[in-house]
Amino acid sequence: MSVNGKSSPAIIISRHRRGPTLGIFATFAAVVVIASSYPASAVERPLTDPEAVGEMNRIETYLNGIKSLKSRFIQINPDGSAWNGDLYVRRPGKFRFEYDPPIPHLLIANGSWFFHVDRALQETNVIPLVKTPAQFLVQENISLKKDFTIKKFEQMPGILQISMVTRDNPDLGEVTLTFSDKPLELRKWTVRDLQDNVTQITLQNTRYGVNLNADLFKYVEQPVNQKAE
Repeated sequence: MSVNGKSSPAIIISRHRRGPTLGIFATFAAVVVIASSYPASAVERPLTDPEAVGEMNRIETYLNGIKSLKSRFIQINPDGSAWNGDLYVRRPGKFRFEYDPPIPHLLIANGSWFFHVDRALQETNVIPLVKTPAQFLVQENISLKKDFTIKKFEQMPGILQISMVTRDNPDLGEVTLTFSDKPLELRKWTVRDLQDNVTQITLQNTRYGVNLNADLFKYVEQPVNQKAE
């Protein structure tokens, strides 16, 4: 989502926005993402391969097993800039991206709606949560076959990657999830929009099953201009 031509957070894609240097997905140093996400040793598996099917079922079970998490994250934006912050997730339907100062953005999903607060611009954008590609993160019951179109599944030593788009809103972009293996754990994801702009989120020091204050996921009306999309 872009707000008045300023860079904005990239976990959520608004299909109504675009621009080479504006919004979530601006010009990105693609070599960084390609080099880190697609090593030369990666092996693409046919989606009907029994081994691939088994691994995707394992990924689905893993994602459905996440009830809550807290993590530090690094976000690499399409213009190559890096933002840091704290991520809180409570399934179903709730997350909070709290960016470190001086980044003025705050992202909240309260179960039904997604709020993007830009404190610098004194604006809040609101869109339905289902109009974001965040289903893999917060959907109550995740079914990779039912809810997503799987584009690619790759394996490499100690790493699994799955690329997919949501069936209901394919124009929201392609999400690639990267997992470490043995034990299976979500390490990062990238989102590629229809203009081929890419943003990457890498998790650090993730803790699962944590007790999170419900107030983290409440949107408190701000004295700002509010826009609904």
